[in-house]
Amino acid sequence: MAQDSRFERSGVPDVPAKIEIRGLGRTFKKRGTNEPFHALSGFNLTVQAGEFVTVVGPSGCGKSTLLDILVGLAKADEGQILIDGKPISAPSLDRGIVLQGYALFPWRSVRKNIEFGLEIKRTPKRERAEIVAHFIKLVGLEGFENHYPYELSGGMQQRVAIARALAYDPEALFMDEPFAAVDAQTRETMQDELLSIWEKTNKTVIFVTHSIEEAVGLADRVAVVSKSPGRIKEVIDVGLPRPRRVSQVRDTTDFNIITHRVRELLQDKEPVRAREITSTVNVSEAIAEEAMI
Repeated sequence: MAQDSRFERSGVPDVPAKIEIRGLGRTFKKRGTNEPFHALSGFNLTVQAGEFVTVVGPSGCGKSTLLDILVGLAKADEGQILIDGKPISAPSLDRGIVLQGYALFPWRSVRKNIEFGLEIKRTPKRERAEIVAHFIKLVGLEGFENHYPYELSGGMQQRVAIARALAYDPEALFMDEPFAAVDAQTRETMQDELLSIWEKTNKTVIFVTHSIEEAVGLADRVAVVSKSPGRIKEVIDVGLPRPRRVSQVRDTTDFNIITHRVRELLQDKEPVRAREITSTVNVSEAIAEEAMI
């Protein structure tokens, strides 16, 4: 089966993709040797405007390398990335990124951290103030505008990072395990808050995670990546209803079926049926059919 057919989201009109990743490859030299390490090879993925796609895979499969290339911090050795049909070659304010380590400026207050991208864009001061106030309210940090990062909890710092990435209005938002450093309870809260923010802003999101449950709970589609060299093994259409809260769908049958399928792929197990599975309905039918055989 041609791989490209896996990247067309079910029910999406035939419109130009927001992000096209075509045949991406990246090779490094292993430290202390001249041996090559192939981080990515033949990586293909298409993301539609306003879509939330999660990328899940084993450690060392090139997920973070992919984001580095997407934001222009690294160069691919082969292939290309198009955003709105145009190849990217360097960092730009049309792309925002949120990292695991927050990456806030410790000498700047919450307000000043969120303002940073707007300053680079030379947004007028009064307009900056209005935009910052809007995003402080959106991420629930009213009353903390003049606090510094060291005065905030990990979850609050990550909210600042998300607000900063959104404030200058990027075309796409890339997130590299943004909740990995917070405790489990805060992580669940932040997942639901992120979905609420995404529903209000309609940004195109690529979200990298090690957590299968997080990947399924957040996404329209889950892109499962192979061991090094990283390439797409399968893209699964989640199909859970929107608006959605991860905390509400976590115990549903459909959620558990999809997480089981992702886990099979990551463990290199044979699928329930020897055919591509791309929706909750198909997964359910396949398991039911297997039980009858």
